[in-house]
Amino acid sequence: MISPDQRDALEPYLTAALGLKTPQRIAHLERMALGQSRAMYRAELVPADTAGDASDRRTVIVRVEQWGLLGSDSANEVQAMQALHAAGYPVARVLAYERGTDLLSQPFFVMDFVEGTSEYTPESLRDYVGLLDRLHRMDPKEAGLGSLPHPNGPRDAALLQVEHWYEVYRSALVGEPSPLVEEAAQWLRNHAPESERISIIHGDPGIGNFLHLDGRVTAVVDWEFVHIGDPDEDWAYLISMRGMGVMTDDEWVAYIEAAVGVRLDPERLRYWQALNFFKAVCIDCTALRLYAKGIHPAPNMLAIGTSVHLVALQRLSKTTIFSG
Repeated sequence: MISPDQRDALEPYLTAALGLKTPQRIAHLERMALGQSRAMYRAELVPADTAGDASDRRTVIVRVEQWGLLGSDSANEVQAMQALHAAGYPVARVLAYERGTDLLSQPFFVMDFVEGTSEYTPESLRDYVGLLDRLHRMDPKEAGLGSLPHPNGPRDAALLQVEHWYEVYRSALVGEPSPLVEEAAQWLRNHAPESERISIIHGDPGIGNFLHLDGRVTAVVDWEFVHIGDPDEDWAYLISMRGMGVMTDDEWVAYIEAAVGVRLDPERLRYWQALNFFKAVCIDCTALRLYAKGIHPAPNMLAIGTSVHLVALQRLSKTTIFSG
């Protein structure tokens, strides 16, 4: 939580970040329940020398890192949001990025508050699927993301992700390595498909990670896993992770084809589903490490690192080593 002293220090920082000449005070600050990788705070600012009428209020979101939780930091996230906002893609505008730890003990960034709800409707879901397809059709260099690591070989989109998340797993390991994880990693290496197209990948797409009003998406959120890769990775994540309670796999495949004309090959879809389960297994280990080391001993860290981890491991095993 942000302490009273940190809150006091945040006021002049936000005044400067927003480019305001009048000193601001935080009239209201609340921790938002959404998200795991970052601590999210909604801050309502008013001029320090006024009572803070509604007309004077400015709302921003402060997104704070949590010791590398889920194997990510804010650098790529901020870069992607700034570039995509400039390109006209619906993301919140980043107002400031603080890489140091002096102010809030962790790096953080500040962004505009965007109106909308994360509870999807049929209209907003169709709009979102169209936006995800639009993201995949954007040229990374033209969108200002040419500096992100770029797959070179035909199988690199898959292999780079396998090795990245395997390294996250090994660096976060508490106790002995899991034979199931080790074998699944090798299965993913052996079966890595060639990619027909390389594009910007959100990395965590689907229900809960977009806001909408009246059926139109106002902002796509949570860009901590953004990278350059294979679009099938995002579609597989949408289907088997965030969208698993909305439609069956077959229904999703038909829906995506009807909505945006993308045909998903069953074998390729199976591979990318497996890679996303592997990713989930690996990032869950970061939560257990933070809990076990006493760095972030919250109950949800223990839950992510144990029960959530075991569910992901079961799904990974059924999709890879037990299926040929």
